Amino acid sequence: MGYRKVFLILVYLSSFLVSNAQSTGNNGLTPKENVNSEKKVLIITDGINDITLPATAEARELDNLLGHFRTRVSIEGMYQYKPGQINNYDIIFYVGYGLEDQPTSAFTSDALRTGKTFVWINGGLMLSKGQSSISKKLGFTVCRIDSSETYNSVISNNKLFTRDDADLFIVQINNRRKVNVIAYAQSTEKHNETPYIVKSKNFYYVADMPFANTASSDRYLLFADLLHDIIGENHPVSHSAIVRIEDVTPVRDPDRLRTIADILSQRHIPFLIGVVPFYVNPVEGTRISLSDRPELVKALKYCVEKGATIVLHGVTHQYKGISAVDFEFWDGSTEKPIANEDPKKIAQRIETGIDECIKNGIYPLLWETPHYSASISDYKIVSRYFSTAVERRMVNEDFDYGQFFPYVINKDIYGQKIYPEDLGYVPLLEKKDSSEYYVRNMIANAKAIYNVRDGYASFFFHPFLNPTYLKEIVDGISSLGYKFVDLRKQSNWVKTSDAVILSGSQAFRMNLNHAFLDEIYYNKNGEIEKTVLSEKKITGTISKRIMLKPDEFYFAEPLKQLPPSDENKSGKNNSLSAKNNHS
Repeated sequence: MGYRKVFLILVYLSSFLVSNAQSTGNNGLTPKENVNSEKKVLIITDGINDITLPATAEARELDNLLGHFRTRVSIEGMYQYKPGQINNYDIIFYVGYGLEDQPTSAFTSDALRTGKTFVWINGGLMLSKGQSSISKKLGFTVCRIDSSETYNSVISNNKLFTRDDADLFIVQINNRRKVNVIAYAQSTEKHNETPYIVKSKNFYYVADMPFANTASSDRYLLFADLLHDIIGENHPVSHSAIVRIEDVTPVRDPDRLRTIADILSQRHIPFLIGVVPFYVNPVEGTRISLSDRPELVKALKYCVEKGATIVLHGVTHQYKGISAVDFEFWDGSTEKPIANEDPKKIAQRIETGIDECIKNGIYPLLWETPHYSASISDYKIVSRYFSTAVERRMVNEDFDYGQFFPYVINKDIYGQKIYPEDLGYVPLLEKKDSSEYYVRNMIANAKAIYNVRDGYASFFFHPFLNPTYLKEIVDGISSLGYKFVDLRKQSNWVKTSDAVILSGSQAFRMNLNHAFLDEIYYNKNGEIEKTVLSEKKITGTISKRIMLKPDEFYFAEPLKQLPPSDENKSGKNNSLSAKNNHS
């Protein structure tokens, strides 16, 4: 997607300037009834199912969106399709990436005959054989491609979305009794419109690739919302918001964090803090940890008291460069995955980051990939440690294929629950008017996302910026009817080889090797509510179900030997982990 490069250039600019300074509902359709059973979904792409191909990347983006629903998804290429195969699924999508690729006659015949819900996206239908019979069956014809780039918006039931894609298939309605036009593409230059999404009985057609060239106010939002009706899960209307304070490395100003915490707390707004536990500057030979900055640790704990949830934003947020400027799990110089990565070292790296937080009484509950970029292998490794992330995601190892989500993805293609970030941020700019433009644009985009029946308005904010901008954004989003949500009230888990962090009542398993089990329950202010220590050492796997109140979180770890009782008590009263006392 083209937006990624512009988006990340702005991220680099903001981070670079500061690092240098510091280092020195419903679309008018009748909703189907909610169905609790899992739906089997087949996605067919043109050509073959190959993760390096754009067609498969678009299919994987669709797969991600379907993770918002109770679905089980299979992706196959057209060349692998067998006649009658769609009969084994509840819902079928065809993703026609190539504008001139022709699907097989057997597939087209099955698509037109099936009584299952069928969604044809973009190319292929115009070139299918037997156009007259298709038109007679569906009541519409895909007659040509328009590449004039003039269709710059999409409207559905008075809900307006932007569109920034050159190619659009022109749909001709031949029998209006058979066709429901769900949305129109409009041209402000030529003052005309053409059907964009149409439905004929069980058959939907989308006249372009809704995943291409997306923006925060894009017609992609309309498609994402329409999936509720296609899948048959009409989720309750809710408009949630998330604010994340970003790139908090050990060299950040603690007073800035306290100021931000006070601003949000006064508005009763829970928030996230993206913490990078180690700051590295290879040019200066600098490596600073949270442990080296006790004042920052105190500020982070103050933020937790004021409603913050900690997000582990990588470990050093750098590969070869400066923390918060560089990537960490991606080579920015080649725009490719890091060559010859060792999965074991990546896992050790993540555990080191979690351990550094725990050692300082900071308990992350979510993950965020630095600059939203990682290899497929790295995403899978992260999913072993964190149940939940808050970010945009790459769907393959092509830098341009990053995806934002307008709502919660309960299980993405890598197995994690993803909370959205879909509004971006305010970059560090010299002129106040320029910054105000981003503030206004963010609020305007939140208004577009409000059209998604259970959409999230989610953004991030750097602590070095003027806090006035933060006030304007959260007040503007709140005025639209959004409610900022506390992700600590949701079920999240973080698991390492010797630690578990939980929020929300849930079960977990832990392996102990002749060790005591030390358990700590924390209240909403991050203060210790209760401690439990096993009476004797345990060897083997334990299974426990932990019951937690909203806002509470839980920490457990094995201890090889008991510390002196006075030291243990003192350490816990100061919210320090017993990990300091490991033998």
